[in-house]
Amino acid sequence: VHTRLPSWLRSPVLRGALYYFGYWGVVGFYVPFLFVHFKEIGLSGTQIGMFATMLPLLMLTSAPYIASLADRWQARVRILSVCIVLTGISILLLGTSDNYLILAPLMLFMSVVRSPIAGIGDGIIAKMAVQHNIDFGSMRMWGSLGFASIAITSGYIWQHTGYAPMFVAACIGFLPVALIALFLDEEQVAARLGPTWGPLLNDPAMRTILIAAFLMAGSLSMSGTFEGILMSSLGGGGLYIGLLLGVTGMSEIPMMRNAPRLSKWLGAERTLMVGCGILACAHMAYALAWSPNILLAAAILRGSGFGLSFVMMVSIVAARSPPGLAASSQAAVSAAGWGLAPLVRSEEHTSELQSRQYLVCRLLLEKK
Repeated sequence: VHTRLPSWLRSPVLRGALYYFGYWGVVGFYVPFLFVHFKEIGLSGTQIGMFATMLPLLMLTSAPYIASLADRWQARVRILSVCIVLTGISILLLGTSDNYLILAPLMLFMSVVRSPIAGIGDGIIAKMAVQHNIDFGSMRMWGSLGFASIAITSGYIWQHTGYAPMFVAACIGFLPVALIALFLDEEQVAARLGPTWGPLLNDPAMRTILIAAFLMAGSLSMSGTFEGILMSSLGGGGLYIGLLLGVTGMSEIPMMRNAPRLSKWLGAERTLMVGCGILACAHMAYALAWSPNILLAAAILRGSGFGLSFVMMVSIVAARSPPGLAASSQAAVSAAGWGLAPLVRSEEHTSELQSRQYLVCRLLLEKK
């Protein structure tokens, strides 16, 4: 199929970068603003909180199962594309009602179909990076750029137009992303029959990665939920809260781009440790920050630490995943991190994206 593409589109780096920029860019259309919309149409905090727990819960439960089916059927690319299309349709339907009893099953459906996308997509592209000997970070950094730039731009647009166009834009935006996903490389290895988690948990390194993902996601979700409040308490207004969002997202990009170079020098495991160390320093700086500008500097550290840690975690899992279990391995890490950790925390805003959502919400509400 790829030989029929124009020569400029045959590059695996370009296809991976386009997928990440497109997918996370479209996520930037709606994720930071969806709960604000729900609040404005009259849903209670308890109802919105129920919606907020759905995606982490489904990432922990249904996403690994769907990813394992994708591995067993050697249908990772097709299942990824179908999940993206269904996510777009479900978002469009969410904009058609303000009734909680109608919105609840729609949110549940959206959480089911969206929950495996990150794991399957990361698994496919990380395996492409291994197969073609290219840098995973050079592709993934475009996702951070897409989300940060489009989320901030969308915030100003929806502020003037209302949120109705958001649902249409997200649905339409996911269609070309689903098409791009079809041109990613399918791993030509079928998963072995039997339990999916067994081969993963038998590897001590994979067990360590699962624990690290749980701890990293837990720390990021805790700090991310309250950093907007912290910025406000230090005297930073809406402008600084918006800058906090942009600085965190943009500072991921250089570390994602240069992660392979650090890995060649230090080794993958030590580079992951460096990323986690940067995150620890960032959180110490958060605790000691005495002004909005100091908090912005800490946010640069936080974004850099996340960018480096995430790329190395995905790369290590891709290199160590058993044959035919690329999607299952990444989905397991996503389940331990962005599924289990937020549920254990039991807060309303629980993932890295939801943390950024909180910041944009604060920005818009202050402007209003």
